[in-house]
Amino acid sequence: MKKETFNELPIEIQVKNFNRMVKERSIRKVCEELKIGKTTIRNRFEKEGYIFSRDKNQYMKDEAIELIKGNKIENEQEKVEEKVIKSNIILTKEKTIQLEELIDMVDDLKSMVRIWKRESEGQVKILKIKKFKGQLCVKSIKVYEEVLESFNEFVEKHREFKQQDIINQALWEFLQRYQ
Repeated sequence: MKKETFNELPIEIQVKNFNRMVKERSIRKVCEELKIGKTTIRNRFEKEGYIFSRDKNQYMKDEAIELIKGNKIENEQEKVEEKVIKSNIILTKEKTIQLEELIDMVDDLKSMVRIWKRESEGQVKILKIKKFKGQLCVKSIKVYEEVLESFNEFVEKHREFKQQDIINQALWEFLQRYQ
């Protein structure tokens, strides 16, 4: 937290935040982090009726410390705050980066799921072209008009493949199935 942000908070919130930070680090380290002097913090909090309890390692209202020392009551507010802090999900930097990456991939993931669903319903078939080896040979063939029109439409939809590769794949699959 920046010094300016901290200083703009109401005193009660400053104390709560400072106490929360002191649970994890020393007073000196918290003051260095906030770039506020230890004396400045002490004077500011004491001016508002807060004093530092060494037993609890926390700034507390003057009367609350006397009650705690006398073991008359426990600070219920502190228990509630601890439960809130423990129940909050703290995202590490790594998890935050992973979440950002997932958010960036949402559209791609949705698209993949749609394809898988259509594929499982038999609506979409994935075209896999085998990588053939060897030299290409020329073979002239005649095809019926309806077959050629259908083939040309197919080629238009799959511009990522060469016509010769599509024809070779089709012939290969036919031969594998019926030979």
